[in-house]
Amino acid sequence: MSLFNELKRRNVFRVGVAYLIGAWLLAQITDLLIDNIGAPDWVMKTLFVVLALGFFLALFFAWAFEMTPDGVKRESEVDRSQSITNVTGRKLDRSIIVILLLALGYFAWDKFSAQPGAVAPAAQLAPTTVEEAAIDKSIAVLPFVNMSADADNEYFSDGLSEELLNLLAKVDGLKVAARTSSFKFKNSEADIAEIGSKLNVATVLEGSVRKSGNHARITAQLIKVDDGFHLWSETYDRDLDNIFEVQDEIARAIVDALKLPLLGHDAKPLTSTAATGNFAAYDLYLLGRHHARAFTEEGYKRANEYFLKALEIDPSFAAAYSGLADAYIFLADFGNMPTGEAYQLAQTAAEKALAIDPDSPEAHTSMGLLLNNLSHQREAEAHFLKALEVNPNYVDAMLFYHNVLNSQFRITEAMRMTERAVNADPLSYSVRRALADQFIWTRQYDDSLKVTQEFLAANPEDPTPYENWGDLLQRKGSPQSAIPMYRNAHRLRPGDIYMAWRNTLSALQLDDENLATYWLKEAQKRGTDAQWTRRAERDLMYAKGDFAGMLEQIDQTLEALPGHIIFHYLRAIALMNLGKADAARDALRQALELDGYVSGQPLIGSELLIAIQLANVLDQDGDADERDTLLAAITELQEQRLPSEPANADLLYISASAASVMNDLPGVLRELGAAIDAGFRNHWYLLRDPVFKRWQDKPDFIAFHQGMLDAAARMRAEYYVNNPADKAAVVPEGTN
Repeated sequence: MSLFNELKRRNVFRVGVAYLIGAWLLAQITDLLIDNIGAPDWVMKTLFVVLALGFFLALFFAWAFEMTPDGVKRESEVDRSQSITNVTGRKLDRSIIVILLLALGYFAWDKFSAQPGAVAPAAQLAPTTVEEAAIDKSIAVLPFVNMSADADNEYFSDGLSEELLNLLAKVDGLKVAARTSSFKFKNSEADIAEIGSKLNVATVLEGSVRKSGNHARITAQLIKVDDGFHLWSETYDRDLDNIFEVQDEIARAIVDALKLPLLGHDAKPLTSTAATGNFAAYDLYLLGRHHARAFTEEGYKRANEYFLKALEIDPSFAAAYSGLADAYIFLADFGNMPTGEAYQLAQTAAEKALAIDPDSPEAHTSMGLLLNNLSHQREAEAHFLKALEVNPNYVDAMLFYHNVLNSQFRITEAMRMTERAVNADPLSYSVRRALADQFIWTRQYDDSLKVTQEFLAANPEDPTPYENWGDLLQRKGSPQSAIPMYRNAHRLRPGDIYMAWRNTLSALQLDDENLATYWLKEAQKRGTDAQWTRRAERDLMYAKGDFAGMLEQIDQTLEALPGHIIFHYLRAIALMNLGKADAARDALRQALELDGYVSGQPLIGSELLIAIQLANVLDQDGDADERDTLLAAITELQEQRLPSEPANADLLYISASAASVMNDLPGVLRELGAAIDAGFRNHWYLLRDPVFKRWQDKPDFIAFHQGMLDAAARMRAEYYVNNPADKAAVVPEGTN
């Protein structure tokens, strides 16, 4: 008998087929279980080795042994006339059919109803038709599940998800839910339909990552929200020697697959450009970004360390420079890093990022943020517009740009930009805070309060809603109610000095120097060199009329930051109060020049106060031509561009200042009265602001100022009735 016939007679072929089908089914089920319990990669590798060895053992036993009515015997011991191999063969046929049906059932389940992490080969999926391209062009990228044995690898799975989100955000015509909102559903039990509804998207991309050493296994699948249908899924097993080659391959495969169902056949393939060719540098960058999202001084310090380590490995890593710039800026905001040192380092990092990648939206946003903080509004706006041109879905650029628009009193535009951010990232805390703040700018106080209370109900131990509520109350004109809110935020955010400054200002609005000094000391406890401590000191000096001390502090800042426009303006205020009009005039001219203003061209809103103060100085020293040119520009902005904007307290105070320069006392009192109705409470400005000096002996102006002091006394009394412990804490013994 031939070898082939003998193999067939002994059922070796049948055993081999049954084993292979059964092994495949066992491997698939085991893989699914491993994905869900987070077992290490060696478990699956070991199973493959065991199954491979078992295959050869199964063939050997099928050849050497035979099933008989008396049990298993060696084939050589069985009488051929008594052999029942044909009966055994029929049983094996039935077993093969059963196992095959189970395997087909698993395959069908995996294809049509697989959960995150399950994989169906792309070649076996039904092709997408042109009609299916009518799916709404919107997607959310959920955070990929970290299936690694080491939970600390979560930053890597989050980073991969965000990189894919960033690539998708660059696709023209595709609406992509922003990271913050998508990541709200991390570890959530919400189903796809609920997620799609809350994020207002038609499709969801989800997946998992298992990283072990220099290897990663990544799965991804695209799901329609309305019916849960899986449009696409794939798995990738790759070494991470060059993470960006791997990421580009994955991103291009996912995005190109999305093109057909989401963007139609004519969409161009998306390509990705690696930010670094070094995985170690990229890994450190992801860790830096992870820590920066803590929004604390410690978080930004840790982020800085990782960004710097990444740049030691790859000095041409633009994204790491951009992250470093942001971290320095926020260390001056949330911590005790001196502003001069922080901004100089931030500028160097942002410039390097732009030199390496001139089209990076992150780098343009970093530079725009820095320039905005330095009051360079024109340049800042150009960088934010460039960032949004490159990435129209970049929410950080939207939020920072809305601040620029408000500073220029383009409040209606700022509201539209805020609404755009809400549409892109509806569940983001930062976006909700920006919305609450924007409602304050438009004096929609009830709407602002509603957003803030919803935020507080969901996050009772988060300092942000207390800060929002304090801002609302202070801007509305109730500093006595704002102080407890800021106090809560101060308690809940250790290291942050901003709230202590806000309470210093609130106390000055109550005409309570003792309380203001108390909160200044609280600021100094957290950092003597921090910008908010310095601002609290400066506000107190301004209110008390200590212009020499104020000038000394301002000059120290300008020594480190000679391009900081607002400090040139403040320097002029101090100089005018010290009787140095010529030096004040030079400082104001320099402030306008630094912002790019050229005499005779239109002013922007953030330049109004500078122009008004300069016109006031010029009015005193007799330079009529330059004064008239400025007054014409001021009048044009006020009468042609600002009337359609909501009249908040800041804008009304500026209108009063302009009326003063134009020698219109009734206009001054009218606009100041409207400013008070809108929440203006800085009564000391009427005595210290040089633009109002000409009225300080006028009975109507004196009476107006006294009315503000009387209102401050009433609010101060109310504050101590509601907060009696504070009086004992802040009022020195022997005083009232």
